[in-house]
Parts: sequence; C-alpha cells; structure tokens
Amino acid sequence: STPRNAKNSQLAEKIFNRIEKYFPQIQDRIVSASILLANVYASTGQMEKSLNIKRKLNEINLKKPSGLSYTEVNNKIYMFRAHDLSHPRSKEISDEIEKISKELISYGHKYDSSCITRPLNENESVESVLCGHSERLAIAWNFVANPNISRIQITKNLRVCGDCHESTKLIALIRQCEIIVRDASRIHYFHKNGKCSCQDYF
Repeated sequence: STPRNAKNSQLAEKIFNRIEKYFPQIQDRIVSASILLANVYASTGQMEKSLNIKRKLNEINLKKPSGLSYTEVNNKIYMFRAHDLSHPRSKEISDEIEKISKELISYGHKYDSSCITRPLNENESVESVLCGHSERLAIAWNFVANPNISRIQITKNLRVCGDCHESTKLIALIRQCEIIVRDASRIHYFHKNGKCSCQDYF
C-alpha cells in the first residue's frame, strides 16, 4: 500500500520483481503484486502500462478478485459489489449516495481521479465511479434502512481505496456515525470527529 499511497512506481516495480523472483509459483502473491503495480501505474497517469499488466493477467487466466462489501442491517447480512443494482431498493440507495456526495462536496471533498485504475467510459465521471464502490453502497444502505443509525460495520475483501477512506472519514463526521470497515489490510475505525484509527496509514 505504501507505493500506491506515495504513487511511487519505482518502488512498486521493485516489489513486483522481488515477488516474481522469490515466489514465482505462488499465484496469489503474483496477482497481488501485479495489481499493485498496475494501480500505481494508473494513479501516475501511465494507463497503457497498467492496461498491459491487466492484459497479461487475463492471458494466463489470473484475475483480481471482485470487490465485495458485507454489512449487517436489521439482523440480515447484505453483500454489495461495485455499482451493484441488484438490491430491491437500489433506487433509494442511489439517491442516498447522491445525497451523501453533495454533503461531501459541501465539506470541501474533491474526488481523487488517481484512485480510478481504468479508463472512464463515456457515461461515467470520476464521482460516479468512486461513489459506486461497494463500501459506499453498503454505507448508503445502512442510512436508507436506519436514517438515525449511530454505528455501521462493514467487511470488505479488498483494501479500501484512498478516496473511499477520505470520504468515509467525512461521512462519519457529517452524519455523526461511527463507521468500522474491516478491509484486506486492517480494521479502520472512523470516528465521529472525522479521524480514522489507522491515522491515514493504510
């Protein structure tokens, strides 16, 4: 995560080369290192290099796992994928996401395009892509189901992106709601004062 946060492609390349050298048979590590390098390339504007890595992974049938977020609402577990429209109340969730986005912008949040690791489609914007991340949907669903909720808990199988991390800090502050996110790296405890337990080291 350090190379990604620092947008340091040279460090990401060194990590990839070492993993490829010492763990050539461990596919999970090769995939993780490849995705890290591809994401760093994308975040630094080297989109063609990023796409080349992803093409190579596809050629050998190795793919990054889909991002999934789980949350418990009213004693039932819900799962969300990025841009998931399968929920029966997805329209309400989309409306809540739009409402939250307006609140974030009013508090000065600027969506970070470097967190998007692929070219945008014609009908997409930086805001629409980032607001569609699975944990954003899970957060929005909690507020739809329980507007006055004071604590939200989410488990995600991948690491949260930088923009989601910054946004969730603000959401906790604006809505005065503790948000706990267990991602692939650590547990993030977003406090009502707008700070995270990881102290922005993730």
